[in-house]
Amino acid sequence: MDDECLPWHQDLWRQLRQRQAAGRLPHALLLAGPAGLGKGSFARRLARALLCDRPTVEGEACGQCRSCRLFRAGSHPDFSVVQPEEDNKSIESDQPEGDAGGTGAKKKKSKAIKIEQIRDLCAFLGYTAQYGGYKIALLEPADRLNVNAANSLLKTLEEPPGNGLLLLVTAQPARLPATVRSRCQKIGFGLPSPAIAVPWLTARIAGGLEPATLLDVAGGSPLAALTQADGERWRRRRELFECYEQVLAGRMDPIRAAERWTQGDLTENLRWLIGWHTDLIRLKMSVDLPRLSNPDLRSALRRWADRGTPRALFERLDAAVRLRALCATTQVNAPLLLETFLSDAFI
Repeated sequence: MDDECLPWHQDLWRQLRQRQAAGRLPHALLLAGPAGLGKGSFARRLARALLCDRPTVEGEACGQCRSCRLFRAGSHPDFSVVQPEEDNKSIESDQPEGDAGGTGAKKKKSKAIKIEQIRDLCAFLGYTAQYGGYKIALLEPADRLNVNAANSLLKTLEEPPGNGLLLLVTAQPARLPATVRSRCQKIGFGLPSPAIAVPWLTARIAGGLEPATLLDVAGGSPLAALTQADGERWRRRRELFECYEQVLAGRMDPIRAAERWTQGDLTENLRWLIGWHTDLIRLKMSVDLPRLSNPDLRSALRRWADRGTPRALFERLDAAVRLRALCATTQVNAPLLLETFLSDAFI
């Protein structure tokens, strides 16, 4: 994914290219927007181009020079990546959003970017560039900075080295301290139009899946939609929907259902659950045919909506959101929380 020029990036790329040509590229960029838009890939593409010895007329890296070869090998001396360190604890990373350009494999990681990493980063930026150009550092995801690390980073943001460039990537910019955000120039990534995203998806999926439906289920993020095209994920979504329907109808024990819901990626499972309840409210409150995040489930969701009161539907959505927030912490009994949620089904 790192080498792909995603079509919804082109306007932002052109703007940054113009700023660079005019000598107005800032010392810190905050690349922010919803998950699944390839922000990390964009950041690497930019870093690769800025470090290239012979960039193209479009501002792209040539891919052949010494800098490009070192960058591709992950050993460029003037480029550094800061991410949450690997940890000995059994903490798994969230499902990748596609921004990192990785393989999607689960890794054991700590939750935070720590102050020692930022101190090393500041030292790196303070050195003279070995190849005489930029010194570039990528923080991803930047919202994982702990308080001490963020405070340490402020010193570099306030007094940046002349050839240093910081690229902060996040899907949750509100989690960054305002003091950090205010010292970066924001590059906002918005959801692409279906006219751009659907053709891109169509060229990359198979198996009879409908690209527009995948895009809706993924909240409009093309890279997130591409992960949904995984047959196993799509099948699990359908199985969990049927499982939940059986619980609502009183045909499945909540304890057994909770066991099934904890299988796979719990974060993703709960995101689907919230999406279903959001669609229920859309169906209940709209006099017209509303656009749904789960259009392939419209018939069943309509039946659910018809059987619940507006107040009950809103209460269940609130409960689903609270459930996801609680399960995002480490010190919880997720099966017990799920069992309680499923036992309180409104239908």
